[in-house]
Amino acid sequence: MMQDWELRAKRAIAGGTTHDSWASAHPVVFKHANGAYKWDTSNRQYTDFWMGHGSLILGHNHPAVIQAIATQLNSGTHLSGNHTLLVEWAEKIIQMVPSAELVRFCASGTEATLLALRLARAYTGKPYIMRIDGHFHGWHDEALSGVVDGWPTGSHPDSAHYLQLVPPFDLEVVETSLMEGKTAAVILEPGGGSSGTLPYNRQYLQELRNITQRYDTLLIFDEVMSGFRYAPGGVQQLSSIMPDVTTLSKVLCGGLPGGAIAGSQMVMSCFEAGHNTKVLHTGTFNGNPLSASAGLATLALVADGAVQETLNKNTITFVNAVNEKAEQVGIDVQLFHQSSIFHILIGAQKEGVDISPSEEAFWITQKNAAVYNELKILLIQHGIDMHKSHGWLSTCHTDDILEDAVDRFHMAFVKLLNQNSAMGLAD
Repeated sequence: MMQDWELRAKRAIAGGTTHDSWASAHPVVFKHANGAYKWDTSNRQYTDFWMGHGSLILGHNHPAVIQAIATQLNSGTHLSGNHTLLVEWAEKIIQMVPSAELVRFCASGTEATLLALRLARAYTGKPYIMRIDGHFHGWHDEALSGVVDGWPTGSHPDSAHYLQLVPPFDLEVVETSLMEGKTAAVILEPGGGSSGTLPYNRQYLQELRNITQRYDTLLIFDEVMSGFRYAPGGVQQLSSIMPDVTTLSKVLCGGLPGGAIAGSQMVMSCFEAGHNTKVLHTGTFNGNPLSASAGLATLALVADGAVQETLNKNTITFVNAVNEKAEQVGIDVQLFHQSSIFHILIGAQKEGVDISPSEEAFWITQKNAAVYNELKILLIQHGIDMHKSHGWLSTCHTDDILEDAVDRFHMAFVKLLNQNSAMGLAD
């Protein structure tokens, strides 16, 4: 049955899937999910560390989220205007995110970063956007350079002209560029580039804040990944460093589609009718009531910080246990984490790279793509589904489930070493 669904997917869906990260030499078609698990069309169970690409911090089908969605289903799925949940959702964001004074909703994280860049250019009147190499901001033209190899195929070449891509943590390059007075905004993942593969660094964020203020450049925190997961108010709560604009998605929407940007009243005033630099912004599914219902239910449960604290502790325990298994097997694979996101490093010892977030760690994940894909397939075969280089924990990943997952990682490591003897640890 699984093979039939795989064949149908290849025949009907361009590229065989609708997200490049799902592509695999061992494709799986899923049928349903619950808690920390999901099942394929052959009813085979997998422990899920995708968790909706980080959006399902409460796991699949949390009762409060399901009840909120069910209630809203009976009240309308698209109201084509402001609705009560939309207002409450915006108010909740303002309550939780320290820099948020006004909110604007959109339909995804990619849309949020795209809208934030448009807003920055409108507000400042400057044409250039500065991005940090290795930081991910979605799939629009200006977001992918520095994450993929070279300029993305099909992207407009003029987009590259107005993009300043700078190395991580190189503040001198940042300041030299901003001195020219042409940069509208600096955008980065404050929790660490590529979902935390690059490190969270408070001192770096503070210096960026100082430099951007010095040269009248907006600072955009892309908290699509870190928002509500690193802390109830995201990295800006942890660091006490306030950006001008914040982009949000994932946990914000409780596993349903959606996104938002939030910022100061002065910057966000560009959305007001009649403003001399009015930013055009429409979208059929902006602030969809189903997403609002799921988002509000989720935010209510993570607002006090207890969920984040528990997940952080569980992630540390899990990472340490998997690393012990890797050492027992004698394979050059190690995990590290930031917040409740864990990352896999393959070949770090051979490369002389520390097991921690770093520029070197980021490039290892790019360099050893073939082996990462091989491990991903082995994990799938042993009942673990996740991104090839990182995974997310949820409140549904109980101690028993995580202990079982550690054993499954162990079995995958044994097979990987048998297939790649050169990956053994040096004596």
